[in-house]
Amino acid sequence: MILRRLRAFRDRNRPDHIFPGLTRGRAGELRTELRRSLAEKGATVRFDGRHAIIDHPHRGRVTVNMENLIGDVAGSQHPKAPRTLARAFVSAVLDGEHAEDLGTAGLYAGLRLRIVPTGGLAADEADIISSATLHSFTDDTVVTLVLDTERSIQTMPLERLRDVDDLDTLVRAARNNLREELLGTIPDTRSHPGSEIRPGAHFRSFESGSYYVASAPVLLEEVLRAWAPDLDQSRGILFAIPTRHILLARGITTGEDLLEGLGRLAPVAAQIAAESSHSVSPLLHMWHEGEIATLSSFDAEAGQLKITPTPYLMELIARG
Repeated sequence: MILRRLRAFRDRNRPDHIFPGLTRGRAGELRTELRRSLAEKGATVRFDGRHAIIDHPHRGRVTVNMENLIGDVAGSQHPKAPRTLARAFVSAVLDGEHAEDLGTAGLYAGLRLRIVPTGGLAADEADIISSATLHSFTDDTVVTLVLDTERSIQTMPLERLRDVDDLDTLVRAARNNLREELLGTIPDTRSHPGSEIRPGAHFRSFESGSYYVASAPVLLEEVLRAWAPDLDQSRGILFAIPTRHILLARGITTGEDLLEGLGRLAPVAAQIAAESSHSVSPLLHMWHEGEIATLSSFDAEAGQLKITPTPYLMELIARG
C-alpha cells in the first residue's frame, strides 16, 4: 500500500508531456476543472493534445487551443489556479465572441470546409455534425462548414449561415480559405518504399499540426501538385486520412504494383486510425477524375479488413 502511494505521488509530480510546464497532477486538475465548468453550462469536452473539443447544445461544436491557458496555469503558484483559470477560460469561450458577433468580412475570412467522421458519434455530436453537413464525402465522412477564428474552430449550422448570405457563396469562400490554408502549410513529407519482395507497396505520408490536413482531399489534385509535384496523378490517387493531421497518398499504377499498393495502404491507414485519439477515417479511398470511392471496410472489434477494388481498379490490375 505504501509503495503504491509512493509511486502514485511520483507519477503525479512527473512532467506532463501534453501540457508543457505542468506536472501530471496539475494537468489532471486542469482537465477536471474544465470538464466541471463546461458541465455547469451544459457542455461536454474531449481533449485532443492541447486542444479542447467542446460540444454545446446551443453553440454547437467548438475546438479551442488551450496553449495560453496551460501557460497561465504553469506560471501561477496559486493552488486554486486550475479552477479559477478554467472557469475564466470556459466563460470566454462560451460567452465571448461568436459567429453572430462577427461582421460579414470576419465571417467570410474565417469559414473553412472540413472533412469529419460520421461514425462512433454520440447523439448530440451527430446532431451537431448533421446541422453543418454540406454533403457526404467518403463512406464514413462528410464535408462540413466551420468557422476558424483566433480563439476557436466552431462547427457552423447551415441554417445560421443562410441568414448571412447565399450558401453557395459562403461555400466558395470556405473553399478558397481552405485552399489558402493548405497551400500555406509545409507538411512533414515522407516516402515509404516497398520491400524487395513487394516493391509496389510504397506510398507517401504528409503530416502537419494543421487541423486541415485531413481535409486536403477536398482539393486533393491541387494540394498534391504543391506538396508532391512528382507524384503521378494520371490514373488517379489512392489516399487515406486516418487522423486529422495525416494524409497518406499513392498514385494509381497497374498490375502487381497496384495490388501491392492496395495491400499496403489499407492496413496502414486502419492501424494509424485505431491508435489515434482523433481519427477521421480508417478506410482507404480513391480519387479518379474528380470522383471519390471508398475501397475498404474495417471491423475494429474483429480486427478484420476487407479491400474491394472498383471495376476501374480491377481492369488496371488485370493489365499486369
